[in-house]
Amino acid sequence: MCHGQAVRAFPAPPESRSFEKQVSGYYYASHGSGRRIAILPDIYGCNPFYMGLSAHLIEQGATVFLIDTFAGLGDLPEQTREAAFARRNKVRDRAFVDQFEAFAKEKELTGVIGFCLGGLYIFELARRGLSCDLLGLYGFPQGLPNQDPLEAPFDYLENVTRPFTMLLGADDASVGPDNIRKLKSMDDRVPTMTLKVYDGVGHNFLPFLDSDNPQERAVAVDALSYINQLAAS
Repeated sequence: MCHGQAVRAFPAPPESRSFEKQVSGYYYASHGSGRRIAILPDIYGCNPFYMGLSAHLIEQGATVFLIDTFAGLGDLPEQTREAAFARRNKVRDRAFVDQFEAFAKEKELTGVIGFCLGGLYIFELARRGLSCDLLGLYGFPQGLPNQDPLEAPFDYLENVTRPFTMLLGADDASVGPDNIRKLKSMDDRVPTMTLKVYDGVGHNFLPFLDSDNPQERAVAVDALSYINQLAAS
């Protein structure tokens, strides 16, 4: 299960306005640092978790574009993995990233944060050399099947020249422990990749900001520090 419910650690989101350019989503204005950050959500889309994260980034001084990867595909009929993947499978990955790349350049984004499916897109944006800070959480280095598939990151990572960061949990059953170990084994051969693998957590660790378990919460706080850097740089 990826993100869905709001976390108490994030503030309530302020008023947003929708936009529809090359991609669609929600815009949260700020008069702070001048940082312009896009969030690429997981398969559950623009839900309360990501709205809370947007509010957190606004508090850090950033303007936020929460991207609706599934624009035009309707709301989920139910909050289940099966329904989420049925909708996700209608997204044409390469075409979507083409459109998002054009949007990122037009809006002069300074950072992009991607989760799960959005994390796969972070690998691809690094491959394309998108000129902004790139941070992924729970991305899929083995790629994902699709009717318009992207190249598997494992096949190109050693040639990536754009710096990016990927955060993963060592026990991530969705990405797969074997894929995480393979990615770790490539770390020295991919100098542009900052890879951090947290022990003791799986696929969905940022909501542990609300955890009563000190070890889990420490992982989430550390991951949030990478997000905060994008807003403050």
